[in-house]
Amino acid sequence: MPNKYKTLMLLPIISLFLAGCTIQDLPVIGGLFGGGGKTTEPVTLVFWGLWEDSGVMNVLIQKYQEQNPNVTINYEDRSIMTTVDYKERIFTRSQQSSGIDLALVHNTWVPDLVTLLAPMPKNLMDVSQYTTSYYPVAAQSAVFDGEIYAVPAYYDGLVLVYNKKHFKEIGQNFPPTAWEEFRRLAIELTVRGPDGELKRGGAAIGTAKNIDHSTDIVGLMMAQAGIAVPEQMDTKPAQDALTFYTNFAKVDKVWSEAMPNATEAFTKEQASMIFVPTWQILDILKAMPNINDVGVAAVPQALIDNPVSWGSFWMYAVPSNSTNSAVAWDFINFLAQPEQQQLYFSEASKIRAFGPPYSAVSLKDTVANPYITPVLDSAPFAKSSEIAGRAGNRRQADALNTSIEEVLSGASAKDALSRAKVEIEK
Repeated sequence: MPNKYKTLMLLPIISLFLAGCTIQDLPVIGGLFGGGGKTTEPVTLVFWGLWEDSGVMNVLIQKYQEQNPNVTINYEDRSIMTTVDYKERIFTRSQQSSGIDLALVHNTWVPDLVTLLAPMPKNLMDVSQYTTSYYPVAAQSAVFDGEIYAVPAYYDGLVLVYNKKHFKEIGQNFPPTAWEEFRRLAIELTVRGPDGELKRGGAAIGTAKNIDHSTDIVGLMMAQAGIAVPEQMDTKPAQDALTFYTNFAKVDKVWSEAMPNATEAFTKEQASMIFVPTWQILDILKAMPNINDVGVAAVPQALIDNPVSWGSFWMYAVPSNSTNSAVAWDFINFLAQPEQQQLYFSEASKIRAFGPPYSAVSLKDTVANPYITPVLDSAPFAKSSEIAGRAGNRRQADALNTSIEEVLSGASAKDALSRAKVEIEK
């Protein structure tokens, strides 16, 4: 090509640079330099997920592939693995040549994964857009130094599930909104046999071994007291929170380690109130003799005018060693759009009682489902930490559960939490 023609072709580019544009702003050339995540070259993404039916995910994948026919997405459901093993595998693969292009990760893992993740390209979404699109706890979990490292696949957290029939027996028409009201109801709802044996627990709370989400409940109480975990776990407010929790079993005796697992006890009407995330409500509805007896409410508060709830949810992230990180992020951005979230909810609702609660703030008021509305209503003031249970955080959860058991056995909350803090900070 003659030099004069090369010069003529460069003139528009030079003028754009002088106007303050970057090469990514150019519609064709910018794409070649990774500006938009789009490419016409064949790309195959490996997508690791958990628990979601492949048929549901394939509806979303096929829709994306219709718009991007050069992209093939292989969804691999890793539900056969425990969350502990899955977490270990994610951390290990993210440090090696993993072959994973995007994966579902728990929100509490992201701070420790940051150096192993590829941040979201800023042309897809900036931090300002992110903080207005999702609940604050998502940004607290995944935004660091002006970079976005994960996007919530959906939102979830603790809710109070209660037996409406049991409430009617004591003339209670509404769920409790404050902890002291909750405590009073738990005592009143408790039923004992002639020998004093616990027949029905007013609430499954106060122990560790037979409560799946014991660390989440204690974490909620600590968050409501303004305690940073693990930094302030050995402070007096943290000790008070743990003592308040264990007193339900130790002093009020509304629950005991002799009772069945909390969720099983609730479905067998041996517990009147339990705390679970919404995904566990699906199991409850399947096992409950009469689903009309199942009520769901937001968690009780320590201070009504300063509410704090508990979030524990899963997010999409891209390992930094992915060879297709730009395309992987483009797919995540596609999944994050409200239209796709609604499609996800709709498809999942075809095979179970309801789909995953929306992570997009803009969709909150479109939900009219009594099982998930409470968790979305409380999402704007949710907190979270690495003591979240059923999330693969075995070391942290075990440390806190051990402190619960130690207090029940007579140890001081101060000593028990001091030991837990050392273990969690390792």
